[in-house]
Order: sequence, then structure tokens, then C-alpha cells
Amino acid sequence: MSTFKKTLIILFVTIGLASCDVLTQVAQMANFANCKFNFNSVDQIQMLGVNLSKGMSKSDLNAAQLLSLANAIANKKLPVSFNVNVGVNNPNTIPASMSKMDYIVSLNGKEVISTTLNKSVSVGANSSSVVSIPITTDLFQLFSGESADALLNLAFKLAGASSEPVNVGLKVKPYISINGQQLAYPDFISMNKVLN
Repeated sequence: MSTFKKTLIILFVTIGLASCDVLTQVAQMANFANCKFNFNSVDQIQMLGVNLSKGMSKSDLNAAQLLSLANAIANKKLPVSFNVNVGVNNPNTIPASMSKMDYIVSLNGKEVISTTLNKSVSVGANSSSVVSIPITTDLFQLFSGESADALLNLAFKLAGASSEPVNVGLKVKPYISINGQQLAYPDFISMNKVLN
């Protein structure tokens, strides 16, 4: 039995919450330790409100979009939003569930965002699910020393354009809610994907 499972059992017996429902929730949370997490994809990329479709590059922008981009660069603002999709494979015979999740996303080693996804997720026994994590950031603020061209390459690379590889890192920490209390998984689960 893992240290995490032992800690959960001792905690709930100690505080007298060991009802059947609570133990089921604890078991489902503990199952996340046995789940396989995979960084599936990045999608729904938007830059300055423009949807960047797969393989799109700067040359695919129309005149109005190029003007908007030039203004943004002049003002040193390049807002980008995208979703990071994480596959969760539950090989257990009972569901794995969580009430919310803390997450940290980085691009090329620089932290983009550290926040919480307030969404419950349940992955059925012997099945898989995809959790979509929304990200919004400003590339100029994040990579303040980089050139405008490097930042544009990064944005278009998220959409699959050919340019320098981008390393997207992700750390997640699931929680369960028991009697109104949020109990966190003890460590972050780390994964990353290099977009070539």
C-alpha cells in the first residue's frame, strides 16, 4: 500500500469520517496515483482573437489581421489563449475522481500560469478521459527579452507551424471534496510535450 493511501486511511479514521461514502471517495482519489497521465495535445489556439488553425503561419493572416498584429507588437502585447489536453487512463476496477485540480503550465521552461481548474472529473473503471485545461497569457510579458519574431514563431508553433521546437510543461495536483473540505493529492504530477 502506498504512503499516500496509508496517510488517507489514518487521517479519516482519526477524525472519525470513515463512513462508507467517504471511504469510496478516498479510494477514488487514491486511484489517481495509479492512473496514467499523457499530454495529448494543444488546441483552440487564439492570438489577438484570431483562431490559429493547424499549420497556420504569419503569411496566412489577412491585411486586417496583420495590421492588428503590427499594433500589438508596437504596444508590446501579444495575448494568446489555448487549451492543453491531458489524457487520463484509469486501469483500476473502480472510478478515479477529483473535485478540482491545481495546475502549472510552462512554455520553454517559463511558467505561463499557475491556477486552479474548478471542475470535477471522474474517469470510469478501466477507461480513459481527456481533461481540457484553458490557458490565457501574454507572450510579451512572459518572454520580455525575446524578439517579436521569436514570440510569433512560438505562437504559430503551438498551432503546428514549422519553426523551433517548443517544450510545453504541465504539473497537476488533484483534490477531492469530503464533507466540504478539499483534500489535495500530496505531490504534483508532472508531464511535458515537445512540439516539433
